[in-house]
Amino acid sequence: MRQIVLWLCAVLAPLFLAVSGTSAGAAMPARPDGPVLDAAGIIPDADEAQLDARLRAYNRDTGRAIVVATVPSLDDQPVDVYAQSLAEAWDIGGAETEQGVLFLIAPTERRIRIHTARGVQERLPDVLAGRIIRDTVTPRFKAKDFPGGIAAGVDAIIAQLNRDPADTKAIAEAAAAAQRKGADDGVSVGAAIFWIVLIVFLIALFSRGRRRRGYRRHSDAGIVLWEVGNLAANIAANVAINAAFGGNGDSGGDSGFGGFGGGGSGFDGGGASGDW
Repeated sequence: MRQIVLWLCAVLAPLFLAVSGTSAGAAMPARPDGPVLDAAGIIPDADEAQLDARLRAYNRDTGRAIVVATVPSLDDQPVDVYAQSLAEAWDIGGAETEQGVLFLIAPTERRIRIHTARGVQERLPDVLAGRIIRDTVTPRFKAKDFPGGIAAGVDAIIAQLNRDPADTKAIAEAAAAAQRKGADDGVSVGAAIFWIVLIVFLIALFSRGRRRRGYRRHSDAGIVLWEVGNLAANIAANVAINAAFGGNGDSGGDSGFGGFGGGGSGFDGGGASGDW
């Protein structure tokens, strides 16, 4: 028995050390002194200084904390998981107001995340965070204009945070409806193509059987084909109805940074992610 225990310890010890090493390697970067961390080295110094000044001024005027972070690696973590850990480690936003946004860029993995605390989600809902990434940031990143994409992303985030929440709700509902329509159209077209191909195949098979096997089997095959056609139509209709009514989401200061810290617990996974 003792030998078995020793053998298990010898086998499991390297695994334990490997897991421990991975956790240690995934430690979050140290919190910077201001609202910008360019650990990936993609923001020129002059642009970083302008960005820093703008975010400090916005925080001073509104109390909302927007933090930009570029990292050399996500350490094999999903971008939303990494963003959540970083927001909590840095205590972004106020502890009571929870007015914090983390704008995370990982150029190695080509991933982007706008991560929102509870206090700003009414003004910056997930669907609009996703639109900023998709329409404003990603095109510039694809053109390798990282400082321009980051600056434009910050401009769009600030503009959205400054909107009246009632206007934001209307815009978000319209954007969500447009996304659902696009998804519905894709599902409907895909389903229609699938069933058309299936029915054509069955018709060809039926016609071949008719030539070889005579009228009686042709009649039986026709009945089967009619039943299959009805089943296909019903399934396609159900798929369209489910797509139309289904939904999905993707898709989310008190101290430090001169008001940028103290509220990391206000992040609950809100925001949106993207890539380029």
